[in-house]
Amino acid sequence: MILGIIEYRFAQLSKHRQQHILRVAEMMTQLAMIHSLSVESGRLAAMGHDLARELSRDALMAEAKRLGLEPSLPEKNEPVLLHGPVAALWLEEKNVGGPDVWEAIRYHTTAAPRLSALAKALFIADGIEPGRQFEGRVGLERAAKEKSLDEAYILMLKETVKYLKSRGLKPHPLMIEALEVSDNAV
Repeated sequence: MILGIIEYRFAQLSKHRQQHILRVAEMMTQLAMIHSLSVESGRLAAMGHDLARELSRDALMAEAKRLGLEPSLPEKNEPVLLHGPVAALWLEEKNVGGPDVWEAIRYHTTAAPRLSALAKALFIADGIEPGRQFEGRVGLERAAKEKSLDEAYILMLKETVKYLKSRGLKPHPLMIEALEVSDNAV
């Protein structure tokens, strides 16, 4: 069965995480239809994005090693950042999805410059799904549905950087680079 890896990993997650994934999948369906993206690829990326999110830090490091992934310094310092790359490699290992889906899953937490439209949509959908409650979420959702994907991506990047800094966390270098590249493109 082609979705075997997703079903298997999904079943191992907490109900809270499963519900989050399903809300992201619904948001991705909406964004895909609005922005003329593949609904199938969008839902697949959404269903795969947090499959490794509940692994322990040690398990993420071990799984990254098993998959041949060399963690960056930020990932070594905060292994939870590996949950996207690990999940993407799980799907790639089973040939589920394709490069656009794997890219979206890989960068859904850190973002990155020059991402595909599908990857930008997943980054946005993960941040604005209705289970997330923060000031400005509704405005970001409106922007994601009414503005271009690029404009919404920039707004989501800015909101994420603001949130991380408010918690005393350092944004991933790829996120900063994505914001700089995106800001210069408009």
